[in-house]
Amino acid sequence: MLLVRFRAIISRPRLPFQVRQTVRSDRPHLIEGAEAPIVPPMRIPPALDPYARTLTLPGSGQRLFCYDAGVRNAPGMVLVHGLGDEADTWRRVLPSLSERYRVVAPDLPGFGRSPRAPRAHLTPRYLVGVLKELMQLLGMTRAVLVGSSLGAALCQLIALADPHLVSRLILVDGGLLERTRLDAGMLLGLVPGVGESRYRRLAGDLEAAYASLRPYYANLDALPAAERDFLRDRVGERVASPRQMRAYFSLFRGFVRWILFKGRFLTRRARKLDIPTLYVWGAEDHIAPVETARATQAKHPGARLAIIPGAGHLPHQETPPEFLRIIDQRP
Repeated sequence: MLLVRFRAIISRPRLPFQVRQTVRSDRPHLIEGAEAPIVPPMRIPPALDPYARTLTLPGSGQRLFCYDAGVRNAPGMVLVHGLGDEADTWRRVLPSLSERYRVVAPDLPGFGRSPRAPRAHLTPRYLVGVLKELMQLLGMTRAVLVGSSLGAALCQLIALADPHLVSRLILVDGGLLERTRLDAGMLLGLVPGVGESRYRRLAGDLEAAYASLRPYYANLDALPAAERDFLRDRVGERVASPRQMRAYFSLFRGFVRWILFKGRFLTRRARKLDIPTLYVWGAEDHIAPVETARATQAKHPGARLAIIPGAGHLPHQETPPEFLRIIDQRP
């Protein structure tokens, strides 16, 4: 089952001031099928700007911002971010991956630059349906699914629903895990209004908001200066968005309730999937400790576990060369 810690919640408070704009994109991106340009509320890292697009899924009517990179007839790869994050989490690995794959990385509904469709409930079922519809729209009949944190669980749910869509699973510091814990903070976060109140306590304090990212990294201060600047700006953009806060708590509460009722059953089913599976874990993950990964992999016949020294919950950000080397290996 998925290991979640409530301290993740307090890293997205609302800040009523303008943040620095060191990472930006001046190029408008068109909604496909429309002529009027839109300016995404979150700036796009320059390295990812050529791959940005916004489209509307015809079945659900959900509008999605995503990166679409690589040769169209190359093997497909879908990158799925975690709770409270965006597709930009893959910024340090996506360009390299696009040399070998057609890589698609969406902002999940309600997060980043993807609005939440009217009347849509951010449940695991809805998000899985959105991701499958995105793959269908882009002609991706089979793909490697790579998920970070909660995104890893969504990848497994796609594989459980439609295994023919998935050629390989790469689960990064998350998934349907053993040893789920419900601590007091997490239980408080399930109470409407309580989580939001804790979320807003950092309002007006960008330094405190930035510091709240530390549990996600082995050493936040060791990141390159440009990365630290990006993260400082990005957490400011996140916490300034009431929409993102609402999406965060909607998905957090829905996912916890869902996993409590169905998680154990789905975890057992996931172990039986006949799909090559690789768990990639930061050795210094403070959100989902590496012991959880070892316990999960031990009960998953045939699955491999790769542990990256010097990395926390987001190894694709902290140690991109090692992350790329590991996921390029074959069983």
